[in-house]
Amino acid sequence: MTPWRPSLEGHRGPTYLALANAIADAIESGALTPGARLPPRRDLAHDLGISVNTVSSAYVEAERRGHVVGEVGRGTFVRRRSEETFTGGHPEGHIDLSICRPCVLHDQIPKLREALRTAADDPDLAAMLWCRPLIGLPPHRLAAARWLYKMGMPADPADIVITNGCAHGMLVALSTIVEPDDVVVTDALTDHGLISLASFLHFNLRPLASDRDGLMPDAVEAAVRKGGVKALVTTPNLNNPTSSLMPAERREKIAAICRQYGVAIVEDDVFGALVEDRPPPLSSFHPDDSYYVTSFTKVSVSGLRVGFLVGPPKNTQRLAARVRTTSWMATPLVADIAARWIEDGTMDEIVAGQRRELAARQALVDHYLADFDTISHPTGPNVWINLPGDWRADGLVRQLQAQGVLVTASEPFVVGRSAGPHAVRLSVGGAETRADLERALELVRGDLSQRPEPALIDV
Repeated sequence: MTPWRPSLEGHRGPTYLALANAIADAIESGALTPGARLPPRRDLAHDLGISVNTVSSAYVEAERRGHVVGEVGRGTFVRRRSEETFTGGHPEGHIDLSICRPCVLHDQIPKLREALRTAADDPDLAAMLWCRPLIGLPPHRLAAARWLYKMGMPADPADIVITNGCAHGMLVALSTIVEPDDVVVTDALTDHGLISLASFLHFNLRPLASDRDGLMPDAVEAAVRKGGVKALVTTPNLNNPTSSLMPAERREKIAAICRQYGVAIVEDDVFGALVEDRPPPLSSFHPDDSYYVTSFTKVSVSGLRVGFLVGPPKNTQRLAARVRTTSWMATPLVADIAARWIEDGTMDEIVAGQRRELAARQALVDHYLADFDTISHPTGPNVWINLPGDWRADGLVRQLQAQGVLVTASEPFVVGRSAGPHAVRLSVGGAETRADLERALELVRGDLSQRPEPALIDV
């Protein structure tokens, strides 16, 4: 690899600040990657025709900004993004595979900067100050309609509700459908956000049997035939945590069952865009009583907390009332970034980049964990590992944490009081780099290849 050498052209101010800015630009563009070693100060001073003291001052400034870190006797290195920034405060040095999020790619920040610049220069920026319509600004809903069409869920812009992400959309949809003590059925292993919503909205969440293709139609029919079920909630595309992908035929069967017994469907399609040749949405088979929710937080940039909710047109005003109660309206500026990216094709580029990176990371999983029982999708964000032998989920989580790797046990995803399976979820997007992921997978493989250590319990 050719050693990195900066150009100071176009950088104003003192030379040391110009060099510090060049380092920052190189990190942002990906020319300098996390962990990369900067040139020795004397070598760089010779190449640029400046003093060693000037280079030293630039490195000190870059370290002050948090871009690099100096290690005595080893050199100066591009800092790995702090765990506090990307993992919610986990100790620095841990590889966090416990939080499901998109991969951090080097081109995301430049794209975001450009979107903000474009929005700032827009003569219609004053629209960002509006607080109506409650369901979102008309241009944003028009862009949403274009995106939903790509997702296989055509909708009239007048019936699309802009939300602050998928979690908000699920809250709005479920609060429209259910009352306290109503029964809602879902996968026996489901997103912990839905379990929290059941507690928040005081409905009864009941588990249904699933297999590697998702919810089983026979289990759905057996539950709803008894009566009293108000809604079915599921994630047909890459269920969290198991990564199951429901085939089209099964979706059609489940929709027919819900239609027959008058059960509403709430579809969480937060991962759908990651599946290139995905089946039609479950909601498309039962549009008269379905609520389809999607967003960009898992397929593009975590901070782009904007989502789209489509329900039966007759209930659009009821959905709007719930949006008003929970947030008045989705944040227009964030929705504007998403809309611009949809319109100019940037969103397609970002999602395609996520699929490519996830495919590379899932290939690493296949390599390192080939001898174990795993479930994943070639472009999915998660890996579900059914643990071998005497391993228990909490034991593996503790042992990996002691080794600097964070994963999630099955317990947070279990509906009801049943014991969780001996399994863990790995989220491959959580690793900052592929090299970090490889190090983590080596440790996972090493631990699972041995019997678990005796638990250290002081009782």
